Amino acid sequence: MSGLLRGEVARMAQLNMETIRYYENYGLIDTPSRTESGYRLYSEEVLTRLAFIKNAKECGFSLKEIRKALKAGKDSIRIDDFIALIDRKVNSIESEIAKQQNTINMLIQLRTSLEDVHKHPEIQQVLEVLGMEQEIRP
Repeated sequence: MSGLLRGEVARMAQLNMETIRYYENYGLIDTPSRTESGYRLYSEEVLTRLAFIKNAKECGFSLKEIRKALKAGKDSIRIDDFIALIDRKVNSIESEIAKQQNTINMLIQLRTSLEDVHKHPEIQQVLEVLGMEQEIRP
């Protein structure tokens, strides 16, 4: 009986052995055959599947989404549905980027306001309430 032991698969896939066990229990990879002494023997196909899982995780997909994409049969995801899922991920990331950019702009505006010699009265009042002293810069 030939195959790869879990340690070999972990090393080749650059994953922790416990991660592989978790993926197996979660249904992301098939349960491997076992040797007479009980060692798991994985086929080389598992490496392709693990690479897909790893890449999908890096793209922000949850394990639940990945499991559905990998499932064969009536519960599997269709290509059109997977493309729609990708589009939703892209939109979500773009929305998050816009929020982060807005935060950056607000911080820059705050910094500029704090550095301004002629501060807006409200800014000056907040600084006084917070007990922040104005440093005089040359």
